[in-house]
Amino acid sequence: MINIQEDQRSALSAWHSELNTQQGQRLRASLRRSHTLNEVYLSEGFRSLLLRTHTLWKRENQAWRFTALAIVAVLAAHVSETSTATPFAAQLAQEKGHRQVMSVLRFQRLLAVRSHEELLRQLRRAVQLLGGNVNLLDLAESVFCWCREEDERIRHLPTSRQPTEYLRVRWTMQYYQACDSADTTPPAATVADTQE
Repeated sequence: MINIQEDQRSALSAWHSELNTQQGQRLRASLRRSHTLNEVYLSEGFRSLLLRTHTLWKRENQAWRFTALAIVAVLAAHVSETSTATPFAAQLAQEKGHRQVMSVLRFQRLLAVRSHEELLRQLRRAVQLLGGNVNLLDLAESVFCWCREEDERIRHLPTSRQPTEYLRVRWTMQYYQACDSADTTPPAATVADTQE
């Protein structure tokens, strides 16, 4: 299920490009200073995104979209360069030196997230590990998917998805397929990984 339509993707990309201009520095800074969702909601950068994307977040019985957009806004402020060639989860498995960008243990922590605040923290860290070079549109779609699935779980709504359509399953497949294509198997969690 696609959560972000093509016109909404274009609006998000245009807004992100604006963040990287001289005039957008103030908006970007307001988002980077935000460490909780409440701070994001009150930030000038988030307000500018809200004004451009009414059709993305303003839907009846889908309040989760507002929170998803706030998470995307903060993450976008940390993205310096967008690359669309590789899905976000596969980017986390890319090699940096002799290790994956995100260790298996940290990736498992990301998959185990159960709150919006924790998702924001874990994904902000993931974007930082990638050095700000992220597939922003795939990340945005993933955040919306996570928030929708979490809303369905909390409200006990029935779903008719195939197992591979769930975000956590899709991320896991992308992460490990990227490991396989690089001919590397992520090492089992070591003592050093558990102390991160």
